[in-house]
Amino acid sequence: MKQLCTILFSLLLAYGTILAQEGTLIMDSDVAVSIGAQEITSTIHSGALIQEPTETITADYLGSHILLANPPPANNGGSDGWAIFHDLIAGPRWVTITGMTTASTAAAGVGYTIEFFTRSGTALGGPGGDPAGWTSLGTVPVTQGAGGTTGVSELFATPVISLNPGDTLGLAMVFTGVGPRYFGTGAPPFQVFADTNLTLITGEGRSAPFTTGGSVFASRGLVGEIRYDEFIPVEFVSFTALASGNAVELSWVTATELNNLGFQVERKTINTDWTNIGFVDGYGTTTENKIYSYVDRNLSANSYYYRLKQIDFDGSFKYYELAETIEIGSLKSYSLAQNYPNPFNPSTIISWQVPIAAHNVLKVYDGLGKEVATLINEEKPAGNYEVEFDAAGLPSGIYFYRLQAGDFVETRQMLLLK
Repeated sequence: MKQLCTILFSLLLAYGTILAQEGTLIMDSDVAVSIGAQEITSTIHSGALIQEPTETITADYLGSHILLANPPPANNGGSDGWAIFHDLIAGPRWVTITGMTTASTAAAGVGYTIEFFTRSGTALGGPGGDPAGWTSLGTVPVTQGAGGTTGVSELFATPVISLNPGDTLGLAMVFTGVGPRYFGTGAPPFQVFADTNLTLITGEGRSAPFTTGGSVFASRGLVGEIRYDEFIPVEFVSFTALASGNAVELSWVTATELNNLGFQVERKTINTDWTNIGFVDGYGTTTENKIYSYVDRNLSANSYYYRLKQIDFDGSFKYYELAETIEIGSLKSYSLAQNYPNPFNPSTIISWQVPIAAHNVLKVYDGLGKEVATLINEEKPAGNYEVEFDAAGLPSGIYFYRLQAGDFVETRQMLLLK
């Protein structure tokens, strides 16, 4: 076996030398080259399609990762203006590509550029010959590493390439100043490199990208590596408010959190700017639903607006604004508030206000429109009201509650999670 590997390695080096002598123009045009590459690839990879290199973590688990593709040297390549196409598939978390290395026809230390394009869905098997659906992310400078044409570039920063969990993103890399180099047989199947967070399917080489002309060669796999971060953002399920007397209770639910220091609660009126009125600690990093609340007390009659300033441990922040205006004091209009809590299990509070005496009917319906409960059916004077809805005997799902008071009718949605 050791002798066979030595012979194969020698053949591979000799093959690379021949390619370097013949130049890049014939690398993908000579049938004999493709056949030779197929034989070497078949022996080296022993027919394996999926490779799962050991994941390198440079920070903590939610830090920087390296997905290794083919190691150098490349066994084929193209010319200036050519492109290579890949598919990126995210695992169960959000992924952001931050950097990479790749092979090219440049000599050591020579600079060139790569323009990155992405599209929703696959880039392989046809989309690379059509400009429709592609978006340019910009052009980045690249410097070839010490290995020259038999090595890879120095590590370079890519444009921001983000994937949601489970998404497939087509990626195109158009080379200017040099041609791309890659590893492959020139025939299917594509190569697949994967870890728990990201899958790379690679790839196609095209001499005239985004057109129906030119030549297409596949498989042509990336030589180098991809650097990426996987993360859990602070994802909101709901943000609601419940007014009672001269107080407002704010409630919000998160589905996931990453490095969440907490929430600064802010309030304003029509005549005042946003004011910090309190702070609620976050749970740091978690993938479990978390329920928060904050009570703003001793309010005078007015219209109030609320928002949350979610702050990370590194000081970065994002605002989440309450969709509705909260009225305290005089009853000027009908209103049906969002239930609290929402989602709920098994009970929740529904509140509303009526400015004049009226017959109030409050009913609950399931997702198919079937009535499941009548909570109120009586005459009521002007005022603020609330009622508890107990769904202990109902299955999880989306429900609707509908208030009719005189000529006023409004329906809202709520979610039961058991």
